[in-house]
Amino acid sequence: MGKKQHSKDRMFITATEWATEWGGAKNREAIAPFQRLPFYCCALTFLPFEDPVCTADGSVFDLMSIIPYIKKFGKHPVTGGALKQEDLIPLTFHKNTDGEFQCPVLNKVFTEFTHIVAVKTTGNVFCYEAIQELNVKPKNWKELLTDEPFARKDLITIQNPNALDTKVLGQFDHVRQGLKLDDEELQRMKDDPTYNINVAGDLKQMMKELGTEKGKLAFLHGGGGQKAQKERAAALAVLLAKEEKSDSKSSKEPKPPQPFSVVDAASASVHGRSAAAAKSGTAEKTAARIAMHRAGDRDPINAKLVKSRYTTGAASRSFTSTSYDPVTKNEFEYVKVERNPKKKGYVQLHTTHGDLNLELHCDITPRTCENFLTHCENGYYNGLIFHRSIKNFMIQGGDPTGTGSGGESIWGQPFKDELNSKLLHSGRGVVSMANSGPHTNGSQFFILYKSAAHLNFKHTVFGMVVGGLHNLSAMEKVPVDDDDRPLRK
Repeated sequence: MGKKQHSKDRMFITATEWATEWGGAKNREAIAPFQRLPFYCCALTFLPFEDPVCTADGSVFDLMSIIPYIKKFGKHPVTGGALKQEDLIPLTFHKNTDGEFQCPVLNKVFTEFTHIVAVKTTGNVFCYEAIQELNVKPKNWKELLTDEPFARKDLITIQNPNALDTKVLGQFDHVRQGLKLDDEELQRMKDDPTYNINVAGDLKQMMKELGTEKGKLAFLHGGGGQKAQKERAAALAVLLAKEEKSDSKSSKEPKPPQPFSVVDAASASVHGRSAAAAKSGTAEKTAARIAMHRAGDRDPINAKLVKSRYTTGAASRSFTSTSYDPVTKNEFEYVKVERNPKKKGYVQLHTTHGDLNLELHCDITPRTCENFLTHCENGYYNGLIFHRSIKNFMIQGGDPTGTGSGGESIWGQPFKDELNSKLLHSGRGVVSMANSGPHTNGSQFFILYKSAAHLNFKHTVFGMVVGGLHNLSAMEKVPVDDDDRPLRK
């Protein structure tokens, strides 16, 4: 210990301490916090991408957003340099069963701390650990999934957690310059407050019809959806036919009392009434249900009749009304129950360009999957061609006539849509039903080459390609004529 160990322990603040550590405002520049762009978001819209593409510097964009920007401004949204459509590199991200992005080799989930790279020649995305251990160190310069050769210069860094100064939102050229792309879709997004709200197709259609003449007409007729309108129309037709028949008889013959009014017969099976009343065995009600069934409500093969907790109500009706025949015994009614599966289905389609492995959503769209599986089992699709193929959109088949206007369901008539907000036209390989309007499904289906959000809640999504995507790519490359018909089978 020295003699002057406390020589600096002053009882006052020096001028240097006051200027550097104490005092008021300083001349030092304050380091403002910055925000980095997540790897799964588009660098132009800052929203999660659907069809990712990237540039050589590792900037990731959504294809539907970057193309209009390049056409309008002709430069890179991040760096401000020149950019052409030919410079865009399609990327292929892989997901696990939980829908999280992961490395297809090590199966490690991508996070904000993962070093992510892409191979320029194939577009597949990996974690850098897999490339380092399986390509760089052993000097094995072949792509891990496709076995295609590539060089070190073909590696594109998508995210580097050690480079904190990259992908800072405030440094993007389109942010600093205030460049915006106000296309029709963005303008619709601004004007419509429910644009980003996912609702069922019936509810979205109902919201569109609010305040229109069709909505007023539906209100005057008692409201309800398509099912209720079909029931009312069928019941009204039955009653009118009965009145015409009764008018042809002698006017002296006493008319039996009317057991149901038009409203009762029309709304007999609308939700809200008891099961006994809903299943009553009147001629008007039975005819209404049959007419509605013929209008598009098809019974699936896996439906069966089971005994209900409720009775038919025949004894109570005969006791309180003289218009019914006396019934002294109560019988349980039988109701229809659909035994929907709880698991997924799997089908392998054999094509001239390779096999496609399909996963079918039997637990969500049982009627559509039953139609597709039955056609597959009975050989309906054997030898059929894909009669329509549009690059960057979809390929369509399932028509025995090969014209796009044929095909029928296993029930012989069109069946209803099974729209669900869980199943959207998002991603490559989505399998959906082709139709000519609501509830006109037959045997034709299509497979998406890329996302098609405009088809959501218009076509029934019932499957997904889980194997053979490279064969789907080969099908997309087949040349077509002016009518989008493939020139080779």
